[in-house]
Amino acid sequence: MTGSDRKDTGGNNASGFAAPSASVIIVNTNELHHLQRCLPSVMRQTHLDYEVLVVDNASTDGSVQWLRKEFPQVRVIQNDANLGYTGANNVGFGHAKGSYLVILNPDTVVEADWLVELLFPLQNDRSIGLTTSKVMLMGEPDTINTCGNMVTFTGMTFCRGMGQPADQFRHSGEVASVSGAAFAMRRDVLEQIGDFEERFFIYLEDTDLSWRARIAGYRCFFVATSVVYHEYAMRFSPAKYFREECNRHFMLLKNLGGQSLVVLWPSLLVGEAIAWGYALYGGIQYLKAKLRSYKWIMENVGQIRSARAKVQSLRRVADGSIVGGFVYTIPFEQLVGRELATILDVVFTPLLFVTSRLGLLFLRS
Repeated sequence: MTGSDRKDTGGNNASGFAAPSASVIIVNTNELHHLQRCLPSVMRQTHLDYEVLVVDNASTDGSVQWLRKEFPQVRVIQNDANLGYTGANNVGFGHAKGSYLVILNPDTVVEADWLVELLFPLQNDRSIGLTTSKVMLMGEPDTINTCGNMVTFTGMTFCRGMGQPADQFRHSGEVASVSGAAFAMRRDVLEQIGDFEERFFIYLEDTDLSWRARIAGYRCFFVATSVVYHEYAMRFSPAKYFREECNRHFMLLKNLGGQSLVVLWPSLLVGEAIAWGYALYGGIQYLKAKLRSYKWIMENVGQIRSARAKVQSLRRVADGSIVGGFVYTIPFEQLVGRELATILDVVFTPLLFVTSRLGLLFLRS
C-alpha cells in the first residue's frame, strides 16, 4: 500500500478536543543551516494530521528567530540550557499533543510520504511499539545510512546496512533497535516504558528505549517505505567515546536480568577487550576516556540500581527472546580502516560467536 492510500487517523485529548494524530519533535542545538533544509520537507507531508515541535537547546545562531519568522505554525520550545538529545526530546514529549510521537534529527530531509508510511504499522498492529525509517546518506542518496540499528552481544550498536545500496533493504521487518535519526512510537507505549534516560545525554538512547520496549513486550519495526536522507559521518572523538562507553555499561547493567549478566559475561568480556583495543588504537585521550567511563559508572551505582529496578518491573519478555535478536558479528569497518577491520574480524568474530551461542543456550534452557 502506498502513502496515498493511507488514511489519517486523529486522536483526542482528555478535554475531547481533536488533537493532532502525530507530533514531530525536532531538537535544535545551533542547527539553523540544517533546519533551513529539513523543515520545508517536513511541512510537505501527505499525512495532514500532525504538528511540528522544535525544542531548542539554548541556541545562539539565530535559529529560534528564523523559525518564528519563517515557520510560525511550528511550536518552538526554548530550554534555558543544553539538555542534550535525551533531555530535549523528553521536554518535547511533555508538550506534544499527538497520539503518535515522532523523533526526527534536524540534519535530515524527508520524502513526502515519510510520515504516513512510518505511522501505518503503529496504527494497524498493536504488537509494534516503535517504527523506524529507511535512512539514506544525504550525499549519496542511493547508499544506506541505516535501516534500524543492530545490537551486538557486547551492547555495542551499529548502523544496519551501512554503506550498502538502497535495494538491499527493500522489505520492512522487525529490528533489534530503532534509529534515533527518525522513528515513531505510540504515546501509550512511551507512557508505559518511560522517557529517554536523561543521564545518557546523547548516544545509545535509541537502543536503550528500544530495549525497554522489547522487555515490555513490544516489537521494533523497520519501515522500508518511510525514507529519510541524513547528513551523516562516522566520527569518534574522545568525548563521544567516553559517553558511549558510559551509556553502554549503564544500559547493560539495567536492562539485562541477573542470570543474563552471568551467562553473557564471556561475551561482555570480549566486548571490553574490543573497547580497550579501540582506545589503544585511538591514543592516550581515548585510553583516559575509557578509564573515566569506569569511574562514572562507579559514581552512579545508586542511580543505575534505581533505573534497573524500574526496567525489570516492565518485564513481559525473557532475555533469551530479546538477545536472540542481537548479532554476534561486529562491523569493524565502521570503526577502523578496512585492513585493520579484517584482522579484528579474524581475531574476535570466532570468540564472539562461541560466547554468544553458549550464552543463548543457557538463557533458552
